[in-house]
Amino acid sequence: MKAGGEGSMLMRRIFVLVLAGTIVSLNGPTIWAENSPILRDCALGAPPPPATDPDFVVLSGDTLRSGSGNLMVLRRQKSLDLTASESVDSGDNANKVTLTATITSPGIPSHTVSGGPETGFVILALPLHASRVGRVYTISWAATFDNGQHMCPSSITLSNTTPKPFVVTVVNPSSR
Repeated sequence: MKAGGEGSMLMRRIFVLVLAGTIVSLNGPTIWAENSPILRDCALGAPPPPATDPDFVVLSGDTLRSGSGNLMVLRRQKSLDLTASESVDSGDNANKVTLTATITSPGIPSHTVSGGPETGFVILALPLHASRVGRVYTISWAATFDNGQHMCPSSITLSNTTPKPFVVTVVNPSSR
């Protein structure tokens, strides 16, 4: 899926970077991210800057919260969004991106969602089936950037050389 309009796509991607706690600079190649509970850094090289080609994957949702390094959602959350994005660097943001995610939880069948190739970024809606308080979802993912030339995780994305899934627990509103 893609957002409408080139200007709104850039603003959405910058917003996602800022929302994810990423340091953003539009004045040169010093855009970078570091892994966090909701973000996976797919830059080539290692932080701190200068990393090159600072692509990323970020998990988001209306009730998604992080506490003590753990991700939580309210029971009413029916899906989460997983976004894989090229950096906002000029030229790089015109490359193709693909993303695949698998959602698993004990007692329910796994569910795989894929998207792309899309220009600049891909957003997947990840369903949270049989959501109940205490249920734990593991979201495994894999992305390609730069028209399929840059995979993440991989040995060239030093912050994510091996898979680092997102783990989300369903909580009561008072548990937030």
